[in-house]
Amino acid sequence: MKIHKIEYPTSFKFFAVTLILLIFGGMLILFSASTRVAFDIDGNANSFFESHVKYLVLSLMIGFIFYLIDYKKLKNMTWLFLSVAIGLLTYMVIRKFITGSSAPVRWFALGGRNLFQLAEVAKFALIIYICGYIANHKETLNTFRKGLLPPLIVSMILIGLIALTPDFSSALSLFIILAVTLFISGASPLHLGAVSGVLALAGSAYVWFSPYRRARILAFFNPEDITNGNYQIRQSLISLSGGRFFGRGLGNSTGKNLFLPEAHTDFIFSIAGEELGFITTSLILIGFVILFISMLRLARHVKEPFGKSIMFATAFTLIYYAMINAAVCVGLGPVTGLPMPFISKSGSQLLVNLALIGICMNIIKQTQHELQKQAEFLHEL
Repeated sequence: MKIHKIEYPTSFKFFAVTLILLIFGGMLILFSASTRVAFDIDGNANSFFESHVKYLVLSLMIGFIFYLIDYKKLKNMTWLFLSVAIGLLTYMVIRKFITGSSAPVRWFALGGRNLFQLAEVAKFALIIYICGYIANHKETLNTFRKGLLPPLIVSMILIGLIALTPDFSSALSLFIILAVTLFISGASPLHLGAVSGVLALAGSAYVWFSPYRRARILAFFNPEDITNGNYQIRQSLISLSGGRFFGRGLGNSTGKNLFLPEAHTDFIFSIAGEELGFITTSLILIGFVILFISMLRLARHVKEPFGKSIMFATAFTLIYYAMINAAVCVGLGPVTGLPMPFISKSGSQLLVNLALIGICMNIIKQTQHELQKQAEFLHEL
């Protein structure tokens, strides 16, 4: 008796192809965007690109390892991931205050070398933790005291430590990821709205009493002032407008020649627009939309709540960071320092994103295997 195997759905094919195009298309854009600044810093125009390739290879290996691990086992490791993240952040924050340093401590350093960004470790730990909590407390999630309050307390410890490093943009982003994931999973909009309102007031006070952040926010509402981040946005818009529809050609950006700060990280989207034009920047954003929609479609077939939550949280995280980065580049928001997934030079983000993708691939594989068994059972009947 011949059993026809269930093929992966079309949404998986869209997901896989789009992911590959974003990763390898991003390599091409980064190679061009990083040459000038890499040469000025290291004397080697290819050093940033070479570093990105090394991180990509490592990230693919980590992602493959997570693909091989049964994702359900991660649910028993949520507190391990959370403890490591909180421990690292606590250590770095305490060290910052003991030394009296005013510089941000956004990296975990060892031997004078930056190893990874603390916010990315926190992001991974938060997603695994909150998805595990949702899976174990699905029935009480719409209540406040027994459902929403416990994960909020734990998560806010993590997010608060990120804010103390200080990295307010990442702290805010983690809270948004947390709130949206909880909302989609069944938490009360009223409860989430009340908590968000209180935290918005606290966050506003935090920004107002931080002269640097207050100046950035006020400068955003005064575009004629080219200080405090507006200079970057002004140069970003000049680069984007210079590319017109088809761009100046790969490698022909003027903005990357030290006119546009962080051209290889925060503003790489602008360099892509200048060199490859409006059509390419549009395709990048469309790519992230396709990735998001295809992951949501794949998540619909996942019956187990832990896996379903991870699929959604990962999809939302990717499109959120992409759209925020693009919004800053076109002047729709103040400078945040958040990189474009798969495209900006950010080894820590690349590693975490591909680790999450590896987990999602395992979820998809197990879901298809379950569907296969169901089909074989029905066929035998």
